[in-house]
Amino acid sequence: MEASILDRPPLSGEFEEHSVIESGNNTLWVKFLDSEYLEWVGVFSQGDCESTNLVLPLQDKHLFLIVAGGQGYLVDPDSRKVMAKTDWDMIEAVAYNGETNCFVATDGLCLAVIEGTNMVWSGNRVSADGISIEKQVGSTVYGRVNDLTAEGCEYSFNIKTKEFNCKWECFF
Repeated sequence: MEASILDRPPLSGEFEEHSVIESGNNTLWVKFLDSEYLEWVGVFSQGDCESTNLVLPLQDKHLFLIVAGGQGYLVDPDSRKVMAKTDWDMIEAVAYNGETNCFVATDGLCLAVIEGTNMVWSGNRVSADGISIEKQVGSTVYGRVNDLTAEGCEYSFNIKTKEFNCKWECFF
C-alpha cells in the first residue's frame, strides 16, 4: 500500500475520489494505492497549519496518518475510509513510534503524545518556536528545540516515562 501527496487536483474522473471536506477551500489531495493495487484519491480539509502536509505509514497496521494543514486523519486505503481524526489540529511534525504504538507530535512549541487519535499527554512549552523530531531509539525520541541560536539545542524525550531532557529551558 502506498500514499502520496499530489501537487494539484487530478483531472475529473481520473481517479475514484473520496472527500473529507468539512469547511473552507483549503484542501489536500492524496493518492492511495490499496492492497489490490487500485488507485484512488482522498480530499482532506486542512487544519490551522496550512504549511504542514505529511503522509506517514503506520508499521504493520495497513493505515496511513495523513496530516493536512496540521489536522491528522487515520486512513485505511482498502476501505477508502477515514478511521479517525486527531483531536489536535496544529501538528507541525509527527513521528510514529512502533514500540509504544503512539505518535509523538509537535506544534512547534511543545511535544504531545497521541494514542490512536487522542492526545493523551501534552507537555509544557519547551521551544522558542520550532521543534524537530530527528530520530528514535526504542521509546525515546531525539531532536532539537529552538533555543534562539542558529544550531538549536538537542533534546531527548521518553514516550513511556514522559521524561524530557534538554540543557536549555524555555523561559516564555
